[in-house]
This record gives sequence, structure tokens and C-alpha cells, in this order.
Amino acid sequence: MVSRLFSPAGGLELYCHKIVEGLLDRGVHVTVLCEENQSKLEHPHLKFQLFAKPAKGPKWRRLEEYLSLTTHAVRHAGTFDIVHSQHHPMHSPDVVTFHNHTVSRLSEVGEAWEKLLNDCKVRFTRAYQHRDKVDKILSTSAKCLVFTSKTCRDDFYKAFSLAEKPSVISYPGASLASPSPQSAPNKTPSQTFTLLFVGKGFRKKGLDVLLKAMQVLKNSGENCQLLIAGLKERPLDTARLFKLGLKGSVHYLGFRKDMDNVYAQADSIVLPSRIEPFGMAPLQGMLRGLAPIVSAVSGVAEVLSDNHDALILKNHLDHKELAGLIAELIHDRVKLTKISENAKITAESITWDKAVDATIDAYQLVLTQKTN
Repeated sequence: MVSRLFSPAGGLELYCHKIVEGLLDRGVHVTVLCEENQSKLEHPHLKFQLFAKPAKGPKWRRLEEYLSLTTHAVRHAGTFDIVHSQHHPMHSPDVVTFHNHTVSRLSEVGEAWEKLLNDCKVRFTRAYQHRDKVDKILSTSAKCLVFTSKTCRDDFYKAFSLAEKPSVISYPGASLASPSPQSAPNKTPSQTFTLLFVGKGFRKKGLDVLLKAMQVLKNSGENCQLLIAGLKERPLDTARLFKLGLKGSVHYLGFRKDMDNVYAQADSIVLPSRIEPFGMAPLQGMLRGLAPIVSAVSGVAEVLSDNHDALILKNHLDHKELAGLIAELIHDRVKLTKISENAKITAESITWDKAVDATIDAYQLVLTQKTN
């Protein structure tokens, strides 16, 4: 298993960690090749080997160095039945799990000026060109591809003409690294309707659209507030909130390790992303009784049903549509409770065991190819 960082924290890192845990539980012998190991995981069938860090420099140069460093490390680590890269640069892996969209994705889903700017970056910047090069090497040289959503798969198949390439979909599980409160009672809606946004991005995650939606709601006299976990409030953010009239209604929480406490403060979790290969935060919130509002272009929307266990934002760029969906939950507490209850049931059904099953399916496809 090849990953830059092996850790139970983060998105890609948590996914990789959970897959390794599941493989070990199934009796698979796993060697993790990584740049840094931040895990305390121990098992008789688990080994770790570290590869060298690339020299400091621009991102494009580090991507190039990773290609050679990682490939060299794998070749000298021993003989393996399967070499599985977690979207980490290397040559000729057997399996790759992709955790991000291609560099062209924003040109498909962004605003007009974002599409133009992204096209220019893809054509003229080394960072985008080298990331595109790495994605092409990984997707065309691997024997089987794993994607965290059909949305992400379709993006890659279109970008690199992969029509004949075998692939599987492996949705992330809903739980955090620590045990989840599966038996927790359903949430009671709070007097001040509290929305939660989890993420580090601004425009790609749709936070700009959410803030404009909050402005519409506050101007309409709605009693609501927004919590933002994952970002610290900077002077630019303070100025933006002042301009939108949202000072006191939007609270930046910064990076939080106590996410269970954060989820407990909210009624709904909102993910209005432009670019979202999956979106683990909504599932984790759903498991804790939050009603999700997610954009139709996000991967997590594939496992949800509109007006049953979620509200789906059809136009991810329309802040007025988003404000309307939030207002529905504010005014219809019966609907809020029903969606919350259904969302919890859905989240409980999306497990890491299923993700491990899908990964093993990919391994079996590769082993069959090698046998033939």
C-alpha cells in the first residue's frame, strides 16, 4: 500500500488507514510504503517501509521526484502480489485509488471566469501540467482503478479516454477514526438553527455560495448561524463577513480534533461543493443526526435521495436555491427530523467493510489478469 502519509486523520489518510485495517482483518499481509507514519496501528501481518522525501521546491518538481523515488522504493521493497497506490505518484502500480478530480474538473463545473482561468492554468502552469501528467500515468498504467464515486470515475474516463479500463467504486465509510456514537438518540432541533460547514476550501468547496445564502437568510430575518470547521478566520474573512452583514452569525472554528462536539452543535451539515470526489463530512454528520444539504455534483449525492435522507442542491452555483433549501429545514421541523432520522439510517449502511470488499474485488480483477 503506497501513500505519502499513513495516518488515521484527514480524508485520503483516513480512507487508506481504514482499508489497511480491513485488509488485515481479512488475513491479508500488508506492507505500507510511506514517507511518514503517524499511525499507532500494529498487527502481525503489517510492515512499514519509509521512502525518502523529495527535496524542497515547487510542487511540480516534487511530483516529478515522487514518481522516481516511490517507484524505486517499491521495486526495492520486495515482491508483492498487488501494488496499490492511494493516488500517490509512481509508475506501473497494479491498483490506484483516486481521491481527487482531474485538473480539468473546474472547467466543467465552475463559473464562466473560473472555467477560463482553470483552462489557462491547465495549459500554461507547470503545477497543473505535472499533476495532469501524474494522473495520466496512474490511470493508464494501472491494471484496475478504484474511485470513491461514479462522478470522479466519469471525470477520469473522459479526461484520459479510459473506456476499456476495469474499475470499481469504493465509497468511504461513515465513521471517524474514533468510535462513532451509533446508538446516540436522534437530535432535537435547536432554537437557533445551526448549519455546519466542514472543509478547508473556499470556492471549490462552495463556501462562497453558502455565505451568500446566509446573507439572504439573515436579510429575511431567519434565526440561523453557521459554524465553519477546518478554517481559521483571517482578516480577509472578517472583512467579507462585515461586507455581507454576517458578523456574529458566522463562526470560524479552525482545525478541530473534537469533531463529535462540533457535530453535536449543529442541526444540518452543508456541502455545496463545486469539486467533491466524495465528501466524507456529510456522512459523518449524518451518523450523528445532522440533516445534509449537498450539491448534485458532489460524489456523496450518489448515495443520497432528495427529500428522503438529504436535500440536493441542483445548481451548486445558485445561492438563492441553497437559501431556499435551508429555509425549508428552518420552517419545517417535522421534515428536518424525518430527514435527520433517514440520514442516520443511510449513514449506518455505508460502512468501511463495503469499501474493503470493493478493494478486494479490484485485487481479484488484477490477479485474474496476471494469471491469464
